[in-house]
Amino acid sequence: MTLEPKMKLLKHKRTKIIATVGPACADEDSIRQMIHKGVNIFRLNMSHGEHAEHYASYQMIRNIAAECKKHIAVLVDLSGPKIRTGAFKNNQILLVKGDGVTITMRDAEGEPGLIPSQYKKLAHDVSVGQRIFLADGAMELVVEKVENTEVYCRVLQGGILGNHKGINLPDSVVSAPSMTEKDYDDAMFAVGLGVDFLALSFVRHVDDIHLLRAWLEEQGSDISIIAKVERPEALNDAGAIIEAADAIMVARGDLGVELPPEQVPITQDVLIKEARKQCKPVIVATQVLESMIEHAQPTRAETTDIFHSVSSSADAIMLSGETAVGKYPVESVAMMARVIMNAEAYLWHQGAFFFGTVNQPHQSALPFGHAVARSTSLLSRDLMVHGIVVLSESGWTTVTVSAERPEAPILAVTSSEETCRRTNLIWGVIPVLVEAEDMGSHVTLAKKLVKTYSLAKMGDPILLVQGFHRDEAENRPSIMVLKA
Repeated sequence: MTLEPKMKLLKHKRTKIIATVGPACADEDSIRQMIHKGVNIFRLNMSHGEHAEHYASYQMIRNIAAECKKHIAVLVDLSGPKIRTGAFKNNQILLVKGDGVTITMRDAEGEPGLIPSQYKKLAHDVSVGQRIFLADGAMELVVEKVENTEVYCRVLQGGILGNHKGINLPDSVVSAPSMTEKDYDDAMFAVGLGVDFLALSFVRHVDDIHLLRAWLEEQGSDISIIAKVERPEALNDAGAIIEAADAIMVARGDLGVELPPEQVPITQDVLIKEARKQCKPVIVATQVLESMIEHAQPTRAETTDIFHSVSSSADAIMLSGETAVGKYPVESVAMMARVIMNAEAYLWHQGAFFFGTVNQPHQSALPFGHAVARSTSLLSRDLMVHGIVVLSESGWTTVTVSAERPEAPILAVTSSEETCRRTNLIWGVIPVLVEAEDMGSHVTLAKKLVKTYSLAKMGDPILLVQGFHRDEAENRPSIMVLKA
């Protein structure tokens, strides 16, 4: 038997790439190269930088995307409540296993034995016996006594603790709201810019989504909301959170600290499956190519992690520090694209590319729209169609068809620029913007587009799909089998 891991790549990658903008890539040449290498969405992280910097990055992305004739989306990621340590006299202290240490809510400078907390409700939220993790879980404390503004702890796992490091409270019910005053300011800034997605940090309950949605409606904005799942409480309300949000992000940084490490991959898979079941895009984020912040090549574990996300059928994978502050931002995007393309080629050639739910048993009749989407996916496989043309002004038909992961690329056709950019998050989708009057010439438009995008040649089978609606009562879906 000969093992040959190299195979012919598919023409279009299905899994999307999100790249975070930061000092390492906030220049025209880097943004242009990253788009050419495969970035579909750029993320502006409100935890870092000023509005003026983000404004400049936003304008640059929009201008370069127009120049490249790409429908690139922009995501603003809200900070959420800052649960961090304060500053230390010598910028750091040493925590020794077995020693006592006090976390204070007072405005004090840190020193050996004393850790200042920027989060002033920490003493209110923790109880005796609960754990406190510091610096992404590198250090661990246990609470021994709480008295007014002081939390007295014992060090279970020591290390060097620096300024402004994260504090995680895995055993506590954190009282801080998901939206802080800064988040509202940042959200207003995002609304003014006209970004495509707003990622809400620290989501714990579905009400967090409803609150932001109501606030956006008051501002006259319909920005899509991405719920970041990074707290254990969110898992208890995951179904409702996914239903209320427009997409979810599996934020493995905090989630990996709050949960036992062995549970994180399972949680990721379960969230992906539930999101697809509800026709909602899902993003896998954090520490994807972490080593490429400093090194030109990733670890083999990191590339395997990407393969797992692709084979699990995530819609998108996100780069954070790799592109924002790393030494190799463009190379990180290129590496991500290469791993995705090779993974998808392998899955396709193995006959495992079909990620739909057709072969999964179900106990009752499916909603009509979902049944039609499954049929679309089956037809794409059984007829070996070369392209699926989806006509959708809102994008709902596109996301519904994509959720069943058909084998052929999806041309998502709309006359709305906003919808066009937002569909760039969705698995397998190539966004296409047309004039409103062209949307009426369904058959002619479909045949023209599959040739324009080199998906099919004369006589090849294609599918034309339209008519899905969020409201089941308004669903009028149809599938038409055509020859290109």
